[in-house]
Amino acid sequence: MSAIELLSQYRALGGVADNVQLRQGPHGWGLFVVDPSQPVRVFTPAHLLIAPKDLRLTRQGHVQVRPQAGLSPDLVCFHEAYQRELGWGAAGLARSVRQHRQWQALPEALRHFLSLLGGRAATHQPPTPEQAFETHCISRQIGVNGHSRLMPVLELINHAPDGAPYVVNQGIGLTGRFTDEVWACYRRRMDGFHFFFNYHFASPCRVVLSCAVTIELPGLGMLRIGRDDGQVEHRQGASWPRITTHPGEIHLSFVALADQDAPTQPREIFVRLMAEHGLPTARGHDLFDGLIAHHRQVLQALIQACEVDAGADVGLAHQLRQVAQGQLALAT
Repeated sequence: MSAIELLSQYRALGGVADNVQLRQGPHGWGLFVVDPSQPVRVFTPAHLLIAPKDLRLTRQGHVQVRPQAGLSPDLVCFHEAYQRELGWGAAGLARSVRQHRQWQALPEALRHFLSLLGGRAATHQPPTPEQAFETHCISRQIGVNGHSRLMPVLELINHAPDGAPYVVNQGIGLTGRFTDEVWACYRRRMDGFHFFFNYHFASPCRVVLSCAVTIELPGLGMLRIGRDDGQVEHRQGASWPRITTHPGEIHLSFVALADQDAPTQPREIFVRLMAEHGLPTARGHDLFDGLIAHHRQVLQALIQACEVDAGADVGLAHQLRQVAQGQLALAT
């Protein structure tokens, strides 16, 4: 089934793709405007979304819909053809293996810094097809009511920091006006390294999270800061890190150091949260300043390692340096 036929089937099954065509561009498959004077609307209704767990790989490496998914035959046919022509079948395994080799080629000094910033250690063995497919899905899924879903056609829209946002309402949609290629902003509020590890390319981001660190606080014990911003609590219209305590220890799931959309909020949240657990306000401010200074040192060391380590993969090291420089500019 060709890409044109797939887009027609998508529309026939209830998907909306107004004023767009599907074709190859500088970033691979993408959606492009037919008439720039008219708006674009793309909408994948809820029944066309699919959970990654409802897909599996056959021994031949093809994507198959699990019978337990309970989808109608026409939906099964569409999802399997879509994955074959535009999704996993479009060099998904080769791309994953290539990315693994790039990470494995990084020198140990760089890997150490990346581990502090949420990166996964590169294994000696290349990923299995199943592991590679899982990674492929992670970079293409979206959260809907607390569940991960793949969004056919919409996920082919490439990213730009000023792209249109996704709107979740009985499905997932995107609207806007574009001159040529249609652009989406994948995540507006995400740490730059988290974005890179998830989507495998550098992009300007508006949030900086502290690197993972452990600090001894006299009178309170050990403060352990992670980088899991998925562990979050919503208070007073803001995202607060989840905090857990053990005898002699305080664990914060993450600490935001900078947020372009709410510049004073990261410090205010940290100081208030630590005050709730016995740290005086003045010490909270000093500790926050220390976290910023430490994070800047880590970023500067990472940039230096990217520049002087000739053994690093040139393309990957260049992108990591871009991410670090962007985060460094925000973490002041």
